[in-house]
Amino acid sequence: MQRILTAEQDQLIRRERSLLEDLRVLLVRLGAADDDLAMLKRSLHQLDELFLLVVVGEFNAGKTAFLNAMLGERLLVEGVLPTTSQIQVLRYGAQKSEDMTGDDVLVIHLPVEWLREINLVDTPGTNAVIQRHQEITEHFVPRSDLVLFVTSADRPFSESERLLLQRIREWGKKIIIVVNKIDLIEDDNDRQHIVEFVAENGAQLLGVTPRIFPVSARLALKAKEQAGHAHAALERSDLWAQSRFGALERYILTALDAAERLRLKLENPVGVADHLSNHYRRLIENRSVVLKDDFEAIDAIEAQLDAYDIDMRRDFKYHLSHVDNVLYGMAERGDRFFDETMRIGRVFDLVNGEKVRAEFERTVVADTSRAVEAQVSDLIDWLVERDYRQWRDVMDYLNQRSQQHADQIVGKVGSDFEFNRQNLIASVGREAQRGRFLRP
Repeated sequence: MQRILTAEQDQLIRRERSLLEDLRVLLVRLGAADDDLAMLKRSLHQLDELFLLVVVGEFNAGKTAFLNAMLGERLLVEGVLPTTSQIQVLRYGAQKSEDMTGDDVLVIHLPVEWLREINLVDTPGTNAVIQRHQEITEHFVPRSDLVLFVTSADRPFSESERLLLQRIREWGKKIIIVVNKIDLIEDDNDRQHIVEFVAENGAQLLGVTPRIFPVSARLALKAKEQAGHAHAALERSDLWAQSRFGALERYILTALDAAERLRLKLENPVGVADHLSNHYRRLIENRSVVLKDDFEAIDAIEAQLDAYDIDMRRDFKYHLSHVDNVLYGMAERGDRFFDETMRIGRVFDLVNGEKVRAEFERTVVADTSRAVEAQVSDLIDWLVERDYRQWRDVMDYLNQRSQQHADQIVGKVGSDFEFNRQNLIASVGREAQRGRFLRP
């Protein structure tokens, strides 16, 4: 790649690398998925690789036949059933050889001169019986510099092809549409209608009118096999003219020159970055909405707790007055006891301390202790019941919010909470005995 870069282009690519690296750092901070980070990193590495032209489409649309026509020989296996079970990367080699470089990626080296500048990729057909085909096709598309979308003239733009084309467009890829098997349509008007249909639907999906090449890969390959390596003979061939393959081949090998390939190569990581930026920007916007609602929920809960605190302080004084009444009753009995006991006529009774103590406990203290404990127990029951009800109200409110944002809240609010009333009563009772609960 470096050997065709001017000083200005080299500066541009350095700037692009720096911006993409900044984006990668931001995505790491956002907790982006490992697959997304790996994709961005891989798109950076691809700046140093050859131009990557990826061929996609449904199975039996004629992708492999198209590649064989480009290569001029039946170098790849064709069939009416899904024959390509993995990604096939076609690269230049002095002689034909194959090697696996990773899961579902088969590199085929071919002695085809123009493969020195362009790598071709044959992907498994989408909508095949083998679902894995579609998965690896859609995984490989983001790595492409240019996508050749192959559809069949006898069934152009099926619903699954529309979905695939939309996904490809989301990555910001330049897309060329190849309408293969045009020879199956005998009437010229019907052929024109098919091309117009593809152009209209392609413009709706892509936002721009795509470049369309109606071809017959079968006739093109047959013409090349008959002509051999004689270019002049190929140009005079009726089969070659009928295939309409010449315009597409000239575009790939001539119009798509080094400068245009470089431009598309530089746009590749930009498209990936734009796709990821849009995805995580939407994620941030969604999180901002959730956080805004969370702050409002916190304010509502705090307001509710403030009101609850005021109510509890007021009602607590009322319940505490029941304990005070018990103590006041004992104080009044004590006053009467001392008034009666301290009279002159009972001076001799005071000498007997045990008798006075027993009478004091019987008439003054009486069942005060049990009455106080009963009132404190009732107070604790009331306090526990009110706190539990308040807790349930808050949890119900939070769980309603979690249902509204179920896809962005981890776990269940309060799902593991276990309310232990006896422990709470015991702890409050201990505080009461220390004199902290029943303060004057």
